[in-house]
Amino acid sequence: MSKTKRRLIMPSVRTMRKAKLTVTISGDVVDEIDEIAREKGAPRSQVMEELLRDGLLKSKKTAIEKDIEAYYLSLDEKEKREDGQWAKIAAESAKRTWND
Repeated sequence: MSKTKRRLIMPSVRTMRKAKLTVTISGDVVDEIDEIAREKGAPRSQVMEELLRDGLLKSKKTAIEKDIEAYYLSLDEKEKREDGQWAKIAAESAKRTWND
């Protein structure tokens, strides 16, 4: 399995090795985390892990979107026309596929 493919497959939270970590955060943030934990009936560590995981995914998504935007902004006119042609072909193919 390629290194890229391994990164995309997220192991189950239950099967992942856990690491103990000490952090210092503002009291108001702790209060928010504790409130979420109470509402969910979940341990603070679980809530923090979920929030961190969500933040990491959002950060990765934002980075991918910036890379895509940079790619399209870098295209010259010929490349933009070609990309438009490929988009049209893909749209027609998808339409035929979904209409079958």
